Amino acid sequence: MNSAPPIGSTLSPNARKGRYGIAYFQNVCAQFGVGFDETSPDEDVLAIDGSVQFPALPVRIQVKCTKKSFGSAGVLSWPVTQEWKTKWSRNIGPAYFVVVQVPTDVPGDWIDYDIADITTHRSTAYWAKIDPTSMSASITINRTNRLTAETLASWNADLLACFSQEDAA
Repeated sequence: MNSAPPIGSTLSPNARKGRYGIAYFQNVCAQFGVGFDETSPDEDVLAIDGSVQFPALPVRIQVKCTKKSFGSAGVLSWPVTQEWKTKWSRNIGPAYFVVVQVPTDVPGDWIDYDIADITTHRSTAYWAKIDPTSMSASITINRTNRLTAETLASWNADLLACFSQEDAA
């Protein structure tokens, strides 16, 4: 497929990937039944792309999109700057790092519009909990941490566990 931007396109290839990653994540949030408030680009001062709007409190999320593949050990490492770790250390509640994996750098390969009137995303997403205290120069995402609507239910439970009666005692 041709990788040249179509006539009328205004986003750079990198920006297209970034927008697709956010849109993919928003779709998972919609499937689960929660909103995602995206951080305004000029206000991304916490190295966070947005917040999932759970009933109790929002949970912060950083989203990246890549064609990078998992290694033979089933892990994908994403480089993390000291600045990100410093910013992430200010989170009180849980925060998560999401990687949306696309098959190639060609946007036409990311979504399939077949003749049966079915649209298929040819992408997947994975996640890791952000823990800047134990993080080295990268964050490790395990292939077993596939992002699904059920993932958001576990994130909500994780959030609520921060405020359980046992923790308050």
